[in-house]
Amino acid sequence: MSSLYLLEEKPQDPADDYLAHASDLLTQTTFSLVIGGTALFWFCLLRSRWPDVYAPRGRLLFAAPARIGKTFFGWISMVLCVNDADIMFTSGLDALLVLRLFRMLASLSLTASAIGLLIVVPAKVLLDPDSNPDTRLYDRVVTAAMGSKDSLVVHFAFAYVFTALVYFYFARFAYETVALRWQYLLRVRNTRPARSVAVTNIPPELAEEQRLKQHFEQSGLGKVLSVEVVPRIERLGVLVRRRFQLLERIEEQVVVILGNPCPAVSYDPDALHALLTSHVHGDGAAQHWSGIRQALHQWALPKFQTDRGVRALDKMIDQLELRLRRFQHADSVMQQVRNEWFLTYDGRRDRSSTVGFVTFENAASAHLAAQTFTFSQPFELRVDLASEPRDVFWQLITLRASSRFMRTILSLATYILMLLYWLTLAFLLSTLVSLDSLKTYFPWLPDMAEKNRWLKSLFQYTTPTFMLSLMNSCVPYILSWLAQLEGVQSRSAIQASVVRRYYLFLLSNVLLIFTLSRAVLADYSKWIENPALIPRLLATRLPTAAPFFLDYVILYALAYYPLQLLQFGSISLAILRRMLCRTPRQFADALRPNYVDWAFILPQPMLVFTVLATYSSLAPFIFVLGAVYFVIGGFVTKYLLYYVYGRRFETAGQFILPILKALTGSLWHYYVLIIGLCALKGKVLYVLFLLPLLYINWYLLSRVAAQFYDNGQFVPADMWTASERSTPSEPNTAHDHSQPSAHAESSRPSHHTSTDYLLPRPHVPAPFDDVLDTIDRETQGSGSRFGERMRRRLEHLWTAVFRRIYVNPQHTPQIFHDLDRCYSLTGRSLSQTNYVWEDEDLAESPREAPTTVTPRFSTTFDNDEQMRAELMLARDQRESGIKPDEFTDFSQSSVSLLEGVLDEGLAVYEHPYLLGNLPSLWLPMKK
Repeated sequence: MSSLYLLEEKPQDPADDYLAHASDLLTQTTFSLVIGGTALFWFCLLRSRWPDVYAPRGRLLFAAPARIGKTFFGWISMVLCVNDADIMFTSGLDALLVLRLFRMLASLSLTASAIGLLIVVPAKVLLDPDSNPDTRLYDRVVTAAMGSKDSLVVHFAFAYVFTALVYFYFARFAYETVALRWQYLLRVRNTRPARSVAVTNIPPELAEEQRLKQHFEQSGLGKVLSVEVVPRIERLGVLVRRRFQLLERIEEQVVVILGNPCPAVSYDPDALHALLTSHVHGDGAAQHWSGIRQALHQWALPKFQTDRGVRALDKMIDQLELRLRRFQHADSVMQQVRNEWFLTYDGRRDRSSTVGFVTFENAASAHLAAQTFTFSQPFELRVDLASEPRDVFWQLITLRASSRFMRTILSLATYILMLLYWLTLAFLLSTLVSLDSLKTYFPWLPDMAEKNRWLKSLFQYTTPTFMLSLMNSCVPYILSWLAQLEGVQSRSAIQASVVRRYYLFLLSNVLLIFTLSRAVLADYSKWIENPALIPRLLATRLPTAAPFFLDYVILYALAYYPLQLLQFGSISLAILRRMLCRTPRQFADALRPNYVDWAFILPQPMLVFTVLATYSSLAPFIFVLGAVYFVIGGFVTKYLLYYVYGRRFETAGQFILPILKALTGSLWHYYVLIIGLCALKGKVLYVLFLLPLLYINWYLLSRVAAQFYDNGQFVPADMWTASERSTPSEPNTAHDHSQPSAHAESSRPSHHTSTDYLLPRPHVPAPFDDVLDTIDRETQGSGSRFGERMRRRLEHLWTAVFRRIYVNPQHTPQIFHDLDRCYSLTGRSLSQTNYVWEDEDLAESPREAPTTVTPRFSTTFDNDEQMRAELMLARDQRESGIKPDEFTDFSQSSVSLLEGVLDEGLAVYEHPYLLGNLPSLWLPMKK
């Protein structure tokens, strides 16, 4: 009887839950505004007092951002005035495309919200006879849940409209991204990464530099300037790391003795440095160590002046002497190994890895080599475009293919286990924070929450969102470790892997688990008694999860991004590190700016768009919240990229297109939900007409998106040749057509691009066209003529829409004209452009420029010029002019890319263990 009763029971209308949540939405907005407003107030207050903390990129010696005002809200207008040319010049193309992605998603959300609120909501109210006429206008705008069967036609029509909007905006953004990437790569073709390729799985017969050079040149790919096969130097890496660890212990020991800063008036850090770094052997060694002991006794802290302190000081000096001897031994052995390697290296297979870097004379040869199969064995000699030298993850570069394969399996298995574990935690969290579950442990809480809507909203919506965000905040660090475990060979590839996996993780934990858990908890007893009700109950309960995601978007838009401005986590960590710092090296590392990590910036907006797409027609008001989210998120991200985060690498927008493909794939959730709801409500005709959307989305993902991604990586051959023919000496000469020259016709770039095949073909008149048209009109009936007219109108409509989407990559984007106008050029041609500041000669560095590393190990076949090692339009943008303070003078760069090697000097494709600049002894400051 109970089963029959359940079959006849009418499920609760989801509109009731929406209407009940309309007032809770204001409560969640108030909570979010309080949190975000407080964070914004403290940011505006602390920003003017700590400019080096909240705008550290202002200390850059080259391509520094514009100085920001110190007024309370003056920074807002400064950020709004920053144009795309400034972003590209100072932060790179990756940062610009991320900001344009926010801008595009905000425009899409605004357009969809206008359609939803002006068409979907009124149509739903008119078609649904069960709508309550006493419902307020606010409730009707905020809620547009699926009620009766009559309103399904609105959601059916909106599915096609929303799909067309998504494809329009995404296609235009993809064309703009590809055009900007190609033009950007043409501008930086003079750099070393643009001319280089990474070669993996090198066969034994090509493991020598000379043979590898001959192989590429005999294949007709162009002249090779240099080749470097990465050697296997794991033992040397152990020595370099051991040397650095001893150096840090020596610096800590000296600080314990002298203090930092040293209060002794006669303290001379240069004299002490000369004593500690001198290698004295034989008869003079005892006198040398006696001099060191005397100097340390003279400049020691006052607490070591007593008898007890002197005895403690003598023990410390003995330990320091022992560590100095070990350090000198490790340093001498390391230098000896370096020298012997260069003298005895003969390119043998047992001393070389299967990875190498080849630098061509021009960038076109590198792009051609990366697209060509140059070896008969399909799994050997794989060629890809090279990353920047600082982007290479040298710790894992020499892993064998078999080792990398086993690491990949282990990493994937660990990721699946972690995903299942977190899914269980998310499910338990969603059950524990519900009022029904809390009633078991706190019987008085639900009654109190029912009497106070603010308290009820806090427990029902704000608390789950906040706890879920905290639980997921540590996931990127775990995923980064898994990517390194997998054996990824570049930092950009590690971040791309983390972005992809973190988005999938958020999709599983936030969108699926919280949705399904609410459905399971609400009807698990009915599921057990009658499993046949599962599809109907899911169709009824899934839309009721939309209120949670409305609150989720509000919290992240109004509270999360203002907290990002405050940088509470990174600044708290920096303050804690500064409290624990003792040596000048530790103080310098604590004050250096943070590097941008796309794994903490991109996955959350991707999830928000997926949520918007899933509940687009069920709750059109969510697009208004989505537009607010992307506007605020884009503004905050713009400030962080321009003033705060430093860049560790540049991919020229290579990772953006896969993100766009993932966003296109997120439409699957929307299609499955709409088709399932229509099917369970008995609208079979709607289901049949919605099925083509599945095929269209599959086709775009499998064919069109793949074409954009594969072709967007490499600059087409016609653009290389057109750029070679057009190399003006002045930046504006290429765009001045007022004075045609005699050879203008021959040097004019071709108007036929690699994407012209996508354009509609113009009608070319052929002989006897008029006669054939007359015969066709006489033989065809009215139906055929009507079909012909419709076909032509559709062609004209498609042509008009496509011209709004298509971007001709041969035409230089306006942003590059702005760069030419705002920044001066060197005397080279456009193909070798190096943008510099107009007042660069007035910039003075507070310290000497880093020593240039000369390639000594790789085989250089020509006198290649000193090429820049970054895919940037300006000079090295990592060099920072930080003023010395009482604890450190910032005389050495950080050791963050490779343990034991300074970050500066990594400008060539040489292993840093062989040629990298090593840290030296950093003594305390003088007070």
